[in-house]
Amino acid sequence: MDALRPLGIDPALLAAYLINFVLLLFLLRLFLYKPVLTMLEERRRKIQEALAQADKVRQEAELQRAEFQRELEEARRSSQEAANRIAQETEKLRASILEAAQREAELIRAQARQQIELERQQAAAELQRQVADLAVEIARKVIGQTVTLDEQIQRQLIRQFLQETKHFS
Repeated sequence: MDALRPLGIDPALLAAYLINFVLLLFLLRLFLYKPVLTMLEERRRKIQEALAQADKVRQEAELQRAEFQRELEEARRSSQEAANRIAQETEKLRASILEAAQREAELIRAQARQQIELERQQAAAELQRQVADLAVEIARKVIGQTVTLDEQIQRQLIRQFLQETKHFS
């Protein structure tokens, strides 16, 4: 230790510095190093928990997104089925209305044919009556006197004649 004195180092002072240094290390370790390590460990644990929580939230979000996607697809499929069903029902209704309209049109045509036939028969009967009246009138004028036969019998004869001519034509 005496060899340090010529170099300008006091061994007692060196020992005091050394004791102070060790004491400072002990105090720093006791009051600073352990709390800093504890704080760093706590921070690492919180970061790990936050990462685990974030991963859990991400997984839940992924599950919710998948569930939402499935529900959206189900809603699309359901709305497409409803649209198809409505289209089919509309087509059936259109066909039913068209069929009913065709039946009604055919019924109207049949009624019109019956009405025309009835009017034709009435016109033919009226024409026969007029021809019979005209024939009786002509017969009176040609003969110049009142025909002795009953007028009803004359009309009957004329109608028979017209019906016979009708069958030949």
